[in-house]
Amino acid sequence: MNQRTVARTIRHRGIGLHSGHQIRLEIHPAAANSGICFVRTDLKPNVEIKAQPQAVFDTALATRIGSPEAYVSTIEHLMAALFGLGIDNARICVNAPEMPIVDGSAVPWLILLDEAGVEDLGIPRAVRVIKKPVEVVDPRDPNRFIRIEPSKQPRITYSIDFKNNALIGSQSLTLSLTGRSFCETLSHARTFCTAEEVEFMRSRGLAQGGSLENAIVVSRTEGLLNSAGLRAPDEFVRHKILDCIGDLALLGTPVIGHIIAHRAGHDLHTALAKALSDASEAVELRTFSARRAPHPLVRLLDFPSSLAEIPDFSRLSLVSG
Repeated sequence: MNQRTVARTIRHRGIGLHSGHQIRLEIHPAAANSGICFVRTDLKPNVEIKAQPQAVFDTALATRIGSPEAYVSTIEHLMAALFGLGIDNARICVNAPEMPIVDGSAVPWLILLDEAGVEDLGIPRAVRVIKKPVEVVDPRDPNRFIRIEPSKQPRITYSIDFKNNALIGSQSLTLSLTGRSFCETLSHARTFCTAEEVEFMRSRGLAQGGSLENAIVVSRTEGLLNSAGLRAPDEFVRHKILDCIGDLALLGTPVIGHIIAHRAGHDLHTALAKALSDASEAVELRTFSARRAPHPLVRLLDFPSSLAEIPDFSRLSLVSG
């Protein structure tokens, strides 16, 4: 499969989750091998921030890349959507330090990207093939971990355990990790938090743009506050996998391996991405020429060319919470 970019420029206005401000964003086509680059257009001169594991400097509440002086936060949902449509190269211009939250899932980003269309750049895509296990464990809590093991197919097994919240509770999901499975199974899952967390964040000047239109909110006393309910019974773990896919997309290539995570988060996701970018003995970088006979791994990189290929996708895009 070849590298891709968007076929034309996309423009969007939306609310920032923490600032509550209107944010303007543009996604432009980019050349092969340029990767995903964020540009802070509100800073003079403009600051370019390459989407790569080494650029991550904070993972509290979201994934933040850049530096304390110039950064972009909450990039993971758009990064996951780019993965879903197999887009490797794009220039993302934003006039704020955070991305619009849209509805808290990746579906609106998929719709915008699909409207722009996808362009094949004619240059083969590289993939990372896992040869030896790589693991990252939280040094403060050994029960929190993420690892990746060799596998003939890209897969993910993710489990969460919210002992203090019966509505969320324990959930686990295993599925094939391809762009198509992301669009069909995970893209609609929204970010979530507790009502108590909302109160704490707002006391610190955060979550000013948060609402029941862009997040699932769970109260210990009142239960689920979203009147339309959940989009799936296990929407909580599905969103955690969405976050993980967006964070690992910082590698710039698909990964052929089995990811296994328990009670992980942005900190461990991005730590694994950094480890994989450095683990030369555990990871083999492969590029398949389009002129060669198809390699068995090529068919695993099964990204939809448009959302028209995804059955009943419109149903997901119309659900509101």
